[in-house]
Amino acid sequence: MERFRQRYGIALTKKKLQEIILMLMAWEAVFAFSYLGYIELPAISTTTLHILVIVAAMMLGAQGSVPVVCVFVITSMWIGTYSLSQLDRVFSPFASGMPLGSIMLVFARVLFAAGAGWLFDLYFRKPRRYVYLGIAGIAAASTLLHGLCVFAALYCSFPMLRQMILENLFSYPIFRDWLSYVLAIIACCGIHWVLTRKSVKNRLSQLCDCPPAMQESGNRKQLIYSETVAVVVGILCILFLRKAIFKELYLQGIDVSENLHQNITAFLLQTLVALLALFSVFSVLIQWIYEYYTSQRIRMNKKLMEQRMKSSVDVLTGVFSRLAYHECLEQYADSVPTDLTVFLMDINGLKGVNDALGHEAGDELICGAAQCITQAVGDRGKIFRIGGDEFVVLGQMTQTQAQEILAALQRIAAAWSGTKVGTLSISSGCAFADDHPDFSIEQLTKAADLSMYAQKQEYYRAKKLSSGTPVSSGNGVRP
Repeated sequence: MERFRQRYGIALTKKKLQEIILMLMAWEAVFAFSYLGYIELPAISTTTLHILVIVAAMMLGAQGSVPVVCVFVITSMWIGTYSLSQLDRVFSPFASGMPLGSIMLVFARVLFAAGAGWLFDLYFRKPRRYVYLGIAGIAAASTLLHGLCVFAALYCSFPMLRQMILENLFSYPIFRDWLSYVLAIIACCGIHWVLTRKSVKNRLSQLCDCPPAMQESGNRKQLIYSETVAVVVGILCILFLRKAIFKELYLQGIDVSENLHQNITAFLLQTLVALLALFSVFSVLIQWIYEYYTSQRIRMNKKLMEQRMKSSVDVLTGVFSRLAYHECLEQYADSVPTDLTVFLMDINGLKGVNDALGHEAGDELICGAAQCITQAVGDRGKIFRIGGDEFVVLGQMTQTQAQEILAALQRIAAAWSGTKVGTLSISSGCAFADDHPDFSIEQLTKAADLSMYAQKQEYYRAKKLSSGTPVSSGNGVRP
């Protein structure tokens, strides 16, 4: 998997690698049983089909090509058991009469798969300039390697076939089936071209980054259940078809020998396996489509959530924004908790600071007020900035706790000092839902606003008396 990531920039997960190998194995099963003639592919030999899948699997290295070849071997043994061809029967240890020789053929094919995968990995250990020429050469060499391994195993394991092999060597597909070479080259180069496309890389990367929790969701279980049901239904259909065939032969007066009986049963079973293999391929594809679009939806929802979070946080102070405040009010539209407390807080003299020292000093004052309020409230309520210098706090608490917050706020604000502004004064007021059981959240907020305004008026009155000169409130007259 690491070599594949370095080669194509796609970090295949173990699960995705297994699914890809499963699809290749399924295709190999389908192509293997095309030998029987019910899958018609004109001008393409079964050897070509096998090699086509194997050279595609070697893109994953030996871990991809060897399992595919194991399916190739198993299907060859199966077909050879029921085939009348002498060469085909050689591949079955049950019918050849020489099980050791048949096992040598198995070993030769697995060796070929490992060798083909090793050649591909060896080629890509360093960056290459003429990539497609190299891949074409590896595909052709792997096709030739397959024939050499098989015929070497035949020559060593079956002495009675040596003379026939030597006499007909150049008539075998290893030398005359050029279509296998061409299609193998096209398959390898085509797959490499697809995997190097940026759009394909992005989509495969997103598919591989699919959250594990989503991969193991109920839809995956439903897919497994559907596969199980399909297998059961397929077996029942094959049994019914088998019974119908023999019944029709009996009605036609055709004597069914034991050999014909076995061949028909084997043909139907092979058909069932091929159909189940196709079903497995489509199941994996459907699962990938589902995972891809689900991961896209999750990413989109995550982006929307991030954007919403950004819009719900005040950029300057870091507390909740006016938008978040109105969304929070909707929670109390139907009923207001009896222990809800609403605070209104406002900076004293902000306009004078802006006029005298500039808006940067005013922003420092606003940020300082937000810090003081946050420190005083703690985790007992939510803080919102709903205006230039106006803050709202909503929290469920007792009146004693609310008074403690107000006292702490005045103490913390009095100790605050900035770089541009030396002092900070905050007017605050609160209203308790327990004191106004019939009030809506808007009426409760208005009551807290009136309480805060009364404290602000007291602040400016005291400042006016201490200075002996008229002082503007900075925010105008509140309604």
